Amino acid sequence: MASLVSILVLLGAAASPAAASIAAWWNGQGAQIIVQNETGTANEIRYSACNSLGSPQYSSVDERVLLLVEAPKYGTPLAGVGWFENEQTIASIFYFNTAGAIANTFVKCDMSSGFFLSDGNWDVSTGVVPSIHNNSGLAAVILSATAGYRIYYHDSDGAINELSYTEADRWQHRGAISQDVNLLPALAATFSGNNNISVASARDDQNIAVTRLNRDTTWFRSTLPHPLEGSFTTADTNRTDIAVNETTPTNFTLSAWDGKASALGISIDSRYTRSLWYIGNDSSLHWVASRNWTWSQQANNQSDALWPQADEPNASLGVAYDFDSSMVRLYYTVQDEISEVKYENGTWTAWTALAAPPSTNGQTSSQDPGLSTGAKAGIGVGVALGTIALGAIAAVLVLMWKKKKKKKQQQAGLDHPDEGSTTVGPDTSAASHGGFPVSPASEAAAAVKSEQVVWDPNNSSEEVQQLDSTARAELHAPQLYEMPHQNHTNEPVAEQRQQGQ
Repeated sequence: MASLVSILVLLGAAASPAAASIAAWWNGQGAQIIVQNETGTANEIRYSACNSLGSPQYSSVDERVLLLVEAPKYGTPLAGVGWFENEQTIASIFYFNTAGAIANTFVKCDMSSGFFLSDGNWDVSTGVVPSIHNNSGLAAVILSATAGYRIYYHDSDGAINELSYTEADRWQHRGAISQDVNLLPALAATFSGNNNISVASARDDQNIAVTRLNRDTTWFRSTLPHPLEGSFTTADTNRTDIAVNETTPTNFTLSAWDGKASALGISIDSRYTRSLWYIGNDSSLHWVASRNWTWSQQANNQSDALWPQADEPNASLGVAYDFDSSMVRLYYTVQDEISEVKYENGTWTAWTALAAPPSTNGQTSSQDPGLSTGAKAGIGVGVALGTIALGAIAAVLVLMWKKKKKKKQQQAGLDHPDEGSTTVGPDTSAASHGGFPVSPASEAAAAVKSEQVVWDPNNSSEEVQQLDSTARAELHAPQLYEMPHQNHTNEPVAEQRQQGQ
């Protein structure tokens, strides 16, 4: 087991990864991916065609490159969230700029060309957060239109911190969610509805840490496969008081794990099973999952036809998932191409390299010229038209959108939003409630599911369908790492569906 001293030495010696950085998310209609440094030399962030619903279409040589005022740092980790609203793909993307600050760009898709159109690009951390490690990881989730974004990163001591954004409070540093050590840069986060947030990180050369928000807004830290010593470890627990318990028996070890993974992925299925994904030092894909509050290794013996080897050990990967259907898609570099590994309809299917989008005939994405530090009005400067409940107004908007869509088909490359969009131009001041989807697809599905499903963790005879398509009874194991009374968190209590709970 790595000692605290050796972990700190590794932390201080960490260098930015040279291989490609990849991020992925499910926008309600399909997966969106972004990639930096696929060739190892380009200091640009590329994206899959934003109109490629279903499996993403991606090319490493076309013109689909984010046009950014805040230039990205070489080797930056990437994070993004997105949704599909008014027949348009929208995304908010995060990365580190050349100064090491967290940068954000808000984009919406020209659905006729598949190019993202920029609604702004900002440094969102300078003057807000105390410090950022030069090899920090990065993760992002969106809670709702009112509760906003949460961004996770490592500070100069390697502790995971939380940065938040709402239209009311703008960017706020919310402090460390755990004082414990981490090996950098692997970091992932997910939000599964009911304001249930989990943040996964590389803890040491034998363990992954999961830091989870409790219903009383307290963050609790756990590790796997070895648990932490003592009782609950929270954000207030001093680093010197946190240690891994090496004597507790474990039912597995992390295959090909040395704590040096470039990235972690996390997904949640419709039964609230959390899964962690990583590329090991053997260049293979690995998977562990939490069932009945106990972590265990899962189906890591898939054939190369289903789970191909990555081009490099400890490589980056992006994970997109759909909560309601339990679909999972994983993206990483195989044979010099970004490839897709897919679980859908209860089975794994043969992996494929992503297809290139249709030729763009030299068309490039547009960015409004007026972007400057004076235009930093938050992320998505827009108006949430979904809050307008009048049917007559909605009907007029639909007609206007259809008229505009027809015009766009005749004249591609428009650099202004559709009338049906929930965003307006980048020089427009942010509305008091703007910038967020009224009901992000992933959150809405999770919220409905969380209200419909009542699961008894003490029911040891429940049968669960594993992602390897095998039905098996859960073992009623001791609750080593998770706390069943904390399975539903409640952070922003102002959310409508939380009232009365």
